[in-house]
Amino acid sequence: MYKYIIKRLLMMIPVLLGVTFIVFFILNVSPGDPAAMILGDQASAEALAMKREELGLNDPLLVRYFNYIVGMLHGDLGTSYKNSISVWSQVTERFPNTAILAICGICVALIIGIPTGIISAKKQYSIMDNCSMVLALIGVSMPVFWLGLLLVIVFSLNLGWLPSQGMGSGGMDLVKSLILPSITLGTMSAATITRMTRSSMLEVIRQDYISTARAKGVSERTVTFRHMLRNAMIPIVTAVGLQFGQLLGGAMLTETVFSWPGLGRLMVDSIKSKDIPMVLGSVIFMAVMFSIVNLVVDIVYAYIDPRIKSQYKKK
Repeated sequence: MYKYIIKRLLMMIPVLLGVTFIVFFILNVSPGDPAAMILGDQASAEALAMKREELGLNDPLLVRYFNYIVGMLHGDLGTSYKNSISVWSQVTERFPNTAILAICGICVALIIGIPTGIISAKKQYSIMDNCSMVLALIGVSMPVFWLGLLLVIVFSLNLGWLPSQGMGSGGMDLVKSLILPSITLGTMSAATITRMTRSSMLEVIRQDYISTARAKGVSERTVTFRHMLRNAMIPIVTAVGLQFGQLLGGAMLTETVFSWPGLGRLMVDSIKSKDIPMVLGSVIFMAVMFSIVNLVVDIVYAYIDPRIKSQYKKK
């Protein structure tokens, strides 16, 4: 098991190198001059030239990429072009806010998705099943920003129950500010988890050991949760892990709509100002978090299914 974990951690290295190179290349060939964005449009040609030389923008692309990787290996993600603050300090300051939002979003998704998927599978082709699948299809297809704006209009502007923007300082203010963005994030993930739970449960329901358990007089609750759900958990855990990883790294639109001070909004603002070090640092951090989530999901497999644990030991 430990060998497998070490192997997966080593596999993260080429993934991070590939991600950083692609993002670095795209940012450097895209229109816009970071020196002009820093100094402003009124800066003289001499000042712009000196700033480009200071930032190393006159070096070839591969040289700049190599210098960035060397700095990253030494724990230096660079300094923001926009405010001259360490990228690492800003990323680590914003990430906890994104993590809080992602955890709340996945909790909403689990509360809605798993029970709905179980009921739909046990009542296949019923009105409940058809309605839940239609709602799940709508949830998957619905743009996140549209749902966020709709919730703001209804619950903030019209009813005035919840704040529309920002993050509360603590206590009930924080809870109220989390409700709308968590529902926005969780709705999309809930739709995916519902469909996966239903599909996985339908495969298990038809197995002979389910009929045997019922014939022995085992209660329906025990059959559902101990025999059906437990044996259907592998695809569900996979879906939950992928959704949580996407929420950690893909909450940019939601954070922008609700002005949430997280990593996604920081990344959007950095892209607008072409703050290359900040964008790269954010992408690297998100890629690491996504890889760690995938590794945790693989480890959870071993505790759900002992057969998978034996395969890990062989590896």
